[in-house]
Order: sequence, then C-alpha cells, then structure tokens
Amino acid sequence: MTPDVQRRLSVIAREWQRVDPRYLDEEEQRFWATIAARQVRFEERIEFVKKLTDGHASRGCLEQFLFTCAAENPNRRLRMTALADRVSMVVDRASFDDLVTLVTQAPTWEKDRAQGVRVLLRGLAEGKADAPEQILWRWTWRLARATRKIQDRRASAEYQEAKRLLGALANSRGHRHEENAGKLVKTALELPTDVGAALLASAEGYTPRATKAIDSGRESLGTVEEVAMALAENLPQPKLQTRTRRRRRRKKKGGAKAQQQAQTQNGAEPKAAPEPQPAPTPEPAPEAS
Repeated sequence: MTPDVQRRLSVIAREWQRVDPRYLDEEEQRFWATIAARQVRFEERIEFVKKLTDGHASRGCLEQFLFTCAAENPNRRLRMTALADRVSMVVDRASFDDLVTLVTQAPTWEKDRAQGVRVLLRGLAEGKADAPEQILWRWTWRLARATRKIQDRRASAEYQEAKRLLGALANSRGHRHEENAGKLVKTALELPTDVGAALLASAEGYTPRATKAIDSGRESLGTVEEVAMALAENLPQPKLQTRTRRRRRRKKKGGAKAQQQAQTQNGAEPKAAPEPQPAPTPEPAPEAS
C-alpha cells in the first residue's frame, strides 16, 4: 500500500472487505475495525471473525470492532451478538461505562434494551467488569432503573403487597415518605433476592434519608454479583432469531372472474356460458267435434 497516510485510510475505507489486518499498524487496524463494524452483514460474521483471527488482529482492534458493531451496525441480531462477545472478555472501567450508556440511552437499543441490560448484568455477575465495587454497584442499579417497568411487574407478580408499598412510597412526602422507605426496605430484605431486588429497583426516594435507606437496602441484599444475577434473571433472554412473517391470504373478490383470468393466462380458453334455450311453444288444444 501507499506510504501516504490519508490515501492509505481512503483505500482501507473503500476496500475494507479485502484488507488483511496483518499488514496494518495499530491505528489503521482500529480504523479498519470501525469501518467494517458498521457495514458487515450478519451472514458474513463467521468469515469476518476468521479474518480477525487469521490476520492476527490486535486486542484493541477486536474491542473496537465489537463496540462499534454493537453501537452502529443496522442488524439487531449482530448488535446483540457483538455486545455479548464484548462482555465475554474482561472490560475496563471506561469501556464498560460506555457500554452501559449505550444500552440504556442509545436509540438503536430501544427495542432490545431489556435484553441488552440482561447481557450487561450477567457480565457484572460474572466479574467481567474491571472496576471498584462502588462503581459496580452504581452500574448495577443504573441498569436496573433502565428496566424499571419490567422489574416492577416481576415484584408485583411474586409479592402481592408490592404495589401497595411502592404506591405508599411514591405518594408520600417528608417524614411519612421516609417511614415508608424504611418499611419497603425491610420487606425487600425478607423476600427472595430476585423479588427483593426487583422491589428495590422500582423504589425511588425523594429525600436524602429515604434515598440513603434505599441504597443501603440494595447493598444489603447480597454481593454485587448476586444482586446483578438476580436482576438479570428477572429480564427476558435475548432473541437472536428473527420471526417468520406469515402471509395472509387475501380473499378473492369475484371468484368467477379470477378463475377466468387464470385460465386465460394458462392458455386455456375460458368456457363460454351456455346459451339460454327458448321456451317451448304450447300446442293448440284439439277442437271438439
């Protein structure tokens, strides 16, 4: 390739499918990964991964490809697959924070937000995020808030008093609000971890004391890994298969006309309608002799 940097990048952008990453430096590999991640199709993923492996692409190149693919690729299944692959390896603090922001806020993840949150929560539960424990807690409940409605339904389905407790907390103020927050936290700690986590994920404090009580209750449910896994199990699993669309048959109007047109197209002459037969004339009555 040409030694001109700008021209090399132009060639990489234009011929990204034919480029072998082994002949690129680190910056060029990242540039190539960004271009490829935006345009690669779902059917080409296996061949492209093979190119990354055989071409001895750097870890930075692979990480750049997976993040850009999860953020900008138009295929929903490929975005979900890229996110899962990125979280399957250890992720540094800044990169995981970018993933949390992506899944919880990006418009491209609006339809798959719950499934994406589930992938990240499972990554936290499996220790894939390299960050201090306080940051892990922050990410866990930030992801839980993004799926608050689902967690609310989970808590209400498993515990009948959940709606009453949440309603009392939301509709109270001042000292009464703080008392209701304490009651909700106490109840959540007595429930199974998944139900208690769902209940606390739906709770919101309006005063510093109420917020502190809820945050303390969240951390008292268990370890960050246990709570993240419990919240993840409350969410639906990713659906990587597309639904087959069923074609509805349209009712044919004028069945005789449609049949006649079909016969004409097939080369058969349409049957003529039978001619009406004339009515027989009545015979004259015989004369009396």
